[in-house]
Amino acid sequence: MAATPRYREIADELRDAILGESSLLGVKLRGEAKLPTEPELGEHFSVSRGTIREAIKSLTLEGLIEARGRQGTFVRRLGMLTYSTQYEHPDRQGDADSWSDQVVAGDRVPSQDFDFRIVPATNGVAQRLQIEVGSLVAVRECLRIIDGTPWQLQTSFYPLDVASAAGLDTPRDIEEGTVRRLAAHGYREIGWIDEITCRPANEDDSRMFGLSIDASIMVYHRVAWTDQRPIRLTRELLPADRNILSYRHGDLSAKQAGDNADPR
Repeated sequence: MAATPRYREIADELRDAILGESSLLGVKLRGEAKLPTEPELGEHFSVSRGTIREAIKSLTLEGLIEARGRQGTFVRRLGMLTYSTQYEHPDRQGDADSWSDQVVAGDRVPSQDFDFRIVPATNGVAQRLQIEVGSLVAVRECLRIIDGTPWQLQTSFYPLDVASAAGLDTPRDIEEGTVRRLAAHGYREIGWIDEITCRPANEDDSRMFGLSIDASIMVYHRVAWTDQRPIRLTRELLPADRNILSYRHGDLSAKQAGDNADPR
């Protein structure tokens, strides 16, 4: 195997220091801390300035640091939010909006911008929902915000016949949550197909989330099935600098799940 490039090793060390809020050259690497200069880092790691620049570029794309011109380079670590895929379940206990519950539990303030529309299904939506391309789908879209910072964009697509039968074809909030509303109208979700990919941020992502172009975006698709057909496609855009996707498997107690929810 080829040796790991030195800039990646340095990026790994700096990432660990930032995530652990450790000190480097007398600087505690926590939010808004100014990093040592490139020459100082080069001397510390015994590498060239070009190698340091490559390491810093890598961490900038991850969203962990940002350059502010002549002011220098600063830690830009947002508090990570662990998003559990198990929260979207018709039998889940607790309040309807589990995402807001998680945010409030961390002493932060959630809010959201909501949009509703009815549109023809694109090829990708139609394939996942097993409907004809161009068939009408109800789209419920929510930009989730924490402490004024856009955090996730969740877009759910429902075949129009399903949305109409369950009362989801409305530009109003569903107090009990759409998954429970579907179950109450005979569309109980019993299985899910999840797809998780990662791509660079585009210009729209950059404007929405305040990211640099090419920063990492997780794209999470979930297709929810009843015992007869797929009834929901949810797509989430999650900037990798502020979100963790969590899966639980096996028979875990609530305490075990809580103790292991956020590895960072």
